[in-house]
Amino acid sequence: MSFNIGDKVIHSTHGFAEIINVESKEVLGISSEYYVVQTRNLLLWIPLISQTKESLRLPTSKSNFNNLLDILRSHNLPFPDNRNERKTQIHNMLTNGATESICGLIRDLSFCRKNNKLNETETSIYKGAVIKLIDEWQYSMSISHAQAIGELNLLLDESYLLSSKMN
Repeated sequence: MSFNIGDKVIHSTHGFAEIINVESKEVLGISSEYYVVQTRNLLLWIPLISQTKESLRLPTSKSNFNNLLDILRSHNLPFPDNRNERKTQIHNMLTNGATESICGLIRDLSFCRKNNKLNETETSIYKGAVIKLIDEWQYSMSISHAQAIGELNLLLDESYLLSSKMN
């Protein structure tokens, strides 16, 4: 997929961003073209070659965003009791780049958080995932930051009530 300067994109690790330029850079004696991508806190250079499709994507469309809301309000999926398995599962959900995975991660970590079962690292991951989702939510749904957070909290409350009844 190719992008243009000014396109809003989602970086698989850093979240919502904008393509601000295309530049040629020489690395290890090889000249290549790069997207210059501005995130909330970083300036990234992403090669235009095939790796781009793995690290950049368009934001979720408004029509598809409603499917994400269903994930957020649904029953949580428990994490493994084994610490290493849990850590691997969280890492995989966080880094695969799909907004569906981020929504599931937020829902599941939120359930644990409300039951005081998150460590410091998981709390930090939760907060970062929420920031990534809220940024995309604001853009995709054309709503304010406060409105996105309010809607997220309502959906997570629905999920918690549903999950608490089923556990």
